[in-house]
Amino acid sequence: MPPRCKPVLNDLKEDELTARYMGKPVWWIAGIILIMPLATAGDTFVQETTEGQVWVNCEDSWSSVFDEQGSIIENDSDYQTQLSSGNHTFHFGDINSCQWVIPVNEELPNNRPAPSQEFTSLNSTICSQMDLKNSNCQGILVSGDLTNDAADIFAIDVESNQIVSLSLLAASSAIDIDIHFQDNNSELKLEQEISLPLNTSVDGDYELIIPIIDDGRLIVSVSSPNPNTLWMLNTEIYQTAVVYQISELDYLMGIGNSTYFYTLGDDESLKVDSSQNQKNGEHVEIKYRYAFTESTFSEWNSATTGDRINAIDSIERIELHWDCDCRWSASLTKSTHFDASWGMDAPGFKPLSSSSDNSTYPLIEMDGHAEDGELTLHMGDYQDILRVETTGWNESVHLVDVVVEGDIYELQVSIWNMDQETWDIIDQKSATYSMDKIRVSLDVGLGTHFIHIQHLNGSDAIDENSESMEWRVRITTAVLDEGEEPWFPASDAVKDAADVFYWLIGFILILPFIIFYINVNKSKRFVEEFARKKNRLQWLSEKLDDGSYSPTDLTKALRSVSTLEWEEALEVWGEPEVRHYTTGIDLAVWTLDRRVADSSAWPILIGLRPQESEWSIAALKFEANEGNDWVVSKVEPKLLSRGNEIFLDTINSNSRLFIRVDLSGNASSVDIYLSGMINGAPVAAKPANTIYRNFDSEE
Repeated sequence: MPPRCKPVLNDLKEDELTARYMGKPVWWIAGIILIMPLATAGDTFVQETTEGQVWVNCEDSWSSVFDEQGSIIENDSDYQTQLSSGNHTFHFGDINSCQWVIPVNEELPNNRPAPSQEFTSLNSTICSQMDLKNSNCQGILVSGDLTNDAADIFAIDVESNQIVSLSLLAASSAIDIDIHFQDNNSELKLEQEISLPLNTSVDGDYELIIPIIDDGRLIVSVSSPNPNTLWMLNTEIYQTAVVYQISELDYLMGIGNSTYFYTLGDDESLKVDSSQNQKNGEHVEIKYRYAFTESTFSEWNSATTGDRINAIDSIERIELHWDCDCRWSASLTKSTHFDASWGMDAPGFKPLSSSSDNSTYPLIEMDGHAEDGELTLHMGDYQDILRVETTGWNESVHLVDVVVEGDIYELQVSIWNMDQETWDIIDQKSATYSMDKIRVSLDVGLGTHFIHIQHLNGSDAIDENSESMEWRVRITTAVLDEGEEPWFPASDAVKDAADVFYWLIGFILILPFIIFYINVNKSKRFVEEFARKKNRLQWLSEKLDDGSYSPTDLTKALRSVSTLEWEEALEVWGEPEVRHYTTGIDLAVWTLDRRVADSSAWPILIGLRPQESEWSIAALKFEANEGNDWVVSKVEPKLLSRGNEIFLDTINSNSRLFIRVDLSGNASSVDIYLSGMINGAPVAAKPANTIYRNFDSEE
């Protein structure tokens, strides 16, 4: 500070109570004493005072003041009395219903100094903006009386990029407060001032916020038309040039032109819930910019209540600035826009090659569990690519089934079957919204493949005002073809050792062929014998009656009958309960004896024979007209099933397939649907007759 501003109170020696003479004699306060909390708590505190008048005014409450010996000096709701210097205890019935003036400093000067005149200033401390939320700022109390004084004058040293809060805590009568800014050569009267025609009120708010542009001092002049007026002020100084880091966004407080920074990830955003002047509730605009390095920034942007501030790639942090000569408060909410528990947004484009790093693509385990994600349109995210991995032997074939639910009315979901060498898409299947979900299935090979979720409008859907479109994906898989088991050539040592055992191994290998030959002849005889007799369903019931039935009997029968001609096979089983015959498919259904199945399941037998065309992606579906839905509990031979569906994959033309199905449920009937693709076109077949379950015959 310039020489005229010294000495400040720090220049006092231990044995000095007042400042030294600097030019014109001025008696000045040795220090400003802060309020000290009393350990007994409640509405009580102890204050060291100078000799002078105390004024207390309460509304619907009362106050008492005690000296150091504990003797009561005054007890009333409204009083003014003389105090000697020393520690005094003040007690209130309700401290929030009272206001008071306590003499905390010596008599103040009465004349405003010239700009170049030396004048003792308050020994102020600079508070951090972060002290506001916790009320940790140690302000300075100043009090005075205007008995026989035209004015009370005190000074506050200030520097640029500071802001001063000057609060009138109480005044016993009408009061005027003027403020001048002085540097070494000039003086300027500030527009901030207080003028009250009466004494202050208990719930009054009398704060002046003064931004400081240049180094200098504030000269505060307190005057009143009433010569007996008592007053007390609190002064606080805050730094505004420092950029503070914040970690919590739900409630922010600041004063003046304050700047904060917050670490924001690439796939995160901030929403402005509120930002307002604490005194009048008016909105305070937030300015923000992105920091790419410590010294490289974007341009400033503006945000108001309800706006969303999106992160961008490759930033270190985001800076938030409140431009207001006031006390303000704000609240923001951080949102994360991650996909599939991956801690980041899924990429929008597939890797360029099989050697590219695909670790950023969310890997979805195909076990049917749900993974959540979103298309964050306001951040330019209109498509997400997820990764799946199939494992097995070479040339294996896997059915990948994808179900997507959520805000999906305008989404398209695709499965990409990738060539593992060229990384080209060799096959793909897409689907859009239907029946409250999107469902798509595709046969893929071994390795890495992708699920593509995108907006139907592509990049045209990007809009900074759009809300996110949330999706939930569930993926399952089944092995349709195990492929070829890998073979590794033996070493020379193994070959040499193997020569010794060739004859022995050859002999041992002959034995399985003999056994196989016997089994083939036995199976052939079983087929011939099985085909000679008709109505084999009755034959199964008889074996159940005499206790000679074995589950392998039906398994062998299904495999054996499929080798017969179609009409001959139908005659073997007996008259079908339902038969559906078209140019595309011949379908027959028989009801099996209940005892064939476990528990209360309903066993049925289904025969299928495509006519002249191959059915691909074929499936059977079982629906109940009443009661709960059917659930497929068992299929023979083994086929992929889920809920009330069985997936047949491909049925070759003129082939014969017999399937035993156990249905679990309490419905009394079932309708059977067959769907699939013929020559690339979707087809479906449904027997006209409903099959009814005969409970009486099952007892």
